[in-house]
Amino acid sequence: MTPKFWFRTIRNLFLRHRPYFAHLALTHVCNLRCRFCHIPEERIKEVDTEGMQRIIDRLDRMGIAVLSISGGGEPLLRPDFATILNYAAGRGLYVKITSNGTMSRAKYAALLASRVSEIAISLDGVRGDDLPYSHVGPKLLESVAFLNDHLPPGKLLTLNVTISETNRDQVEDIVATCARRFPNARVWLNPVVVGQGKLRVPRQAKVNPEFMQRVQSPTLLTPGFYKQGCADYYCDETYNWGCLAGEFFFDIKPNGDFWICQDHPAKTPLNILDDDFEQKYREADFSHRRNCSGCTYSCYWITQKSFEPRTWPGLAEMWWKCSTRPDEPCRQTAERHGWIAGLLHFCATRAFMPKEPSPRLAQPEPKAEIAPDAVGIGG
Repeated sequence: MTPKFWFRTIRNLFLRHRPYFAHLALTHVCNLRCRFCHIPEERIKEVDTEGMQRIIDRLDRMGIAVLSISGGGEPLLRPDFATILNYAAGRGLYVKITSNGTMSRAKYAALLASRVSEIAISLDGVRGDDLPYSHVGPKLLESVAFLNDHLPPGKLLTLNVTISETNRDQVEDIVATCARRFPNARVWLNPVVVGQGKLRVPRQAKVNPEFMQRVQSPTLLTPGFYKQGCADYYCDETYNWGCLAGEFFFDIKPNGDFWICQDHPAKTPLNILDDDFEQKYREADFSHRRNCSGCTYSCYWITQKSFEPRTWPGLAEMWWKCSTRPDEPCRQTAERHGWIAGLLHFCATRAFMPKEPSPRLAQPEPKAEIAPDAVGIGG
């Protein structure tokens, strides 16, 4: 993580309403047709590589620390995705990207070779084959295995699992299988968010998050404060969690349109590429976020809650799981002798551990890529 990231993180400890996190959708085109996604229903013109770089420049001037390439279609369908990732990383931002896991091995090799800090794959099951209607299928698991086996030091691999009534009874199997087959990945369980909004499914029912209390795994990232938040969201018709959408975090669409979050546009239309955007942004009214029924999107919820001191013990636990392997001796030391001994063991091993060379990626056989305009629209 860069000095810019740490400076802006410390800044937001005191200036809570300053922009910190942004979603940037590179495209609304996708090769899947997931039942719960409405993003590709609208055709949105995409700006070119230079336009994306201009968006990143303006986001940097606004002061964000974290850029998440997500909230739209499949970003790896854009041939310039690596160029965009490297440009953002070169500006000192923490850059993460979410893929549906069905792209070619060549694209995932290029992703591993890029300067991205975190790679996330959407995975909603480990049995059967429901592609292209959900994130379940052998091709997806093969992609995760490739990323797991070739993950370079310093990069994080996260598996985002959305839990609804359709896969609620599979949670234990999903988590156990991921821990066994993909030990370098970390698993995040997201109870489905329902109601009105672009990424919400009104016909879906809220899922009881009690499974988050009983499911355990050395690779599972579910801090206690997030479990409680999911329980509160389930119980309350309107879950007011202190959302700072539009200020602390927001979304940018492929044409530069500014939304306060991935579900709701700004009250007055804004585009980040407009010459007068900064003035309009300073004058914008984001009060309509109070009319939202609430959410537990981990990207927003965890990021905003991370700046509350009461959540820091849970964040420390997440850091520990992300920074150590399940079978690492320092974890055993922590279990036997306490967290201070484990942390000292961790620091000692990192101080004297020889630098590991980046794993050599197997050269995949060339595959014909699908042109974006020939890709089926879906969720």
